[in-house]
Amino acid sequence: MLDPKTRPNSHGSAPRLGIVEILVLLIVALIVIPPENLPEVARALGKVLRELRLASNTVMRELGSAIEEPARTIAPPAAAEPKPGAAKTSAPSGPDGAAEPS
Repeated sequence: MLDPKTRPNSHGSAPRLGIVEILVLLIVALIVIPPENLPEVARALGKVLRELRLASNTVMRELGSAIEEPARTIAPPAAAEPKPGAAKTSAPSGPDGAAEPS
């Protein structure tokens, strides 16, 4: 098994293309796609990539909010403060803190 530090592309980013790889892709594209159709194909590819990026952003936002939502519900509620004017439940006490006889 490869060490995660040395494994290529271990952080999930797109692979990096050099000049040679880009030239090979362009030559293959010219062979497979006729030159008169290249603008149309490039436009369609741009639309597909834009839709994929938008979908990816939407999924990431949804996952982020789904992860944050349980964290909010797990947090303990704030201590309830007594309402003003609420009756005391303990017996009244005298000046020394002891309960007064009835």
